[in-house]
Amino acid sequence: MSQSIRKSVMQASQEWIANFNQGNTQTCIERYLPNASMQVSPFGRFEGIDAIGGFWSEFAKSGPSELVYRNVEIKVLSDKQAILSANWSMNIASGFISKELWALSDDGQWYLEEDDFSVLTQLTVPLDRQKRTALILVDLQNDYFSEGRFELENTDKAAKQALSLLTHFRTNKLPVIHIQHIFEDENAPFFAANTQGIEIEASVKPTDGEAVVVKHQIDSFIDTSLEQTLVESGIERLVVVGAMAQACVQTICRSATNKGYLCEVISDAIAAPKLDYGQHNFNGAELVAANLLSLSFGGAEIKTTEQWLSAN
Repeated sequence: MSQSIRKSVMQASQEWIANFNQGNTQTCIERYLPNASMQVSPFGRFEGIDAIGGFWSEFAKSGPSELVYRNVEIKVLSDKQAILSANWSMNIASGFISKELWALSDDGQWYLEEDDFSVLTQLTVPLDRQKRTALILVDLQNDYFSEGRFELENTDKAAKQALSLLTHFRTNKLPVIHIQHIFEDENAPFFAANTQGIEIEASVKPTDGEAVVVKHQIDSFIDTSLEQTLVESGIERLVVVGAMAQACVQTICRSATNKGYLCEVISDAIAAPKLDYGQHNFNGAELVAANLLSLSFGGAEIKTTEQWLSAN
């Protein structure tokens, strides 16, 4: 039963989004119950369909479109109620949906009974599509380079390619996000707090205005500001470089894809260590190749630095 309810609510939500993007504002308003309530941070609370309709009619004058929900979660409360939460972005704004309470009406249709969402960023002109792509540099820190505590193979070559992309993004004033891994255990074998090993390598170190997301786990999304940063910036596509291929690179791509982001991994800007598993011995290049092959199945598009720069 819960699976069919989730499917029905998702369909109702997608229909609302489709109507919104087609400019059918009145149709969107009519999917609220007459006594519905809507909380919009920071704009206030709107009680009843007339007040809600007034908000959406006024908002429609700013030309919103390209609405997308990401990281959608639906929790079924009963056979007639379910709550949807998500991140959202459009051409002129982005934010979080804390609660869409969908209710099944006597006519067999799902309607919004409560709507609680936040607007984190609002623009006066649409965000250029080029600026919706962010370069993500994953764990390019001293411990992975020569004389570090956990030197990888070909890290210098990967960093050189990453720098080419970084230069492109900086020149074109496009979003750049650095991921920095710091283990909370002071006895960690590498990336231990208060050591030089955690510092981002000099050739690709952040400049003023570039976001640095600190993480303590393999997944860059867990207990970090990454998702907040992506939502606030209206990002929809990630270009991923860094290390390690089999761990943090693989994981950020899988998590991002599951949340609804597009991912491109730059094959010659990824590093990995030499590792043994049972009777098998893998060098860094083989680990990179195996993980990129894995990611090519529903996790990311794989391109070289030259291919990406030529296309962008």
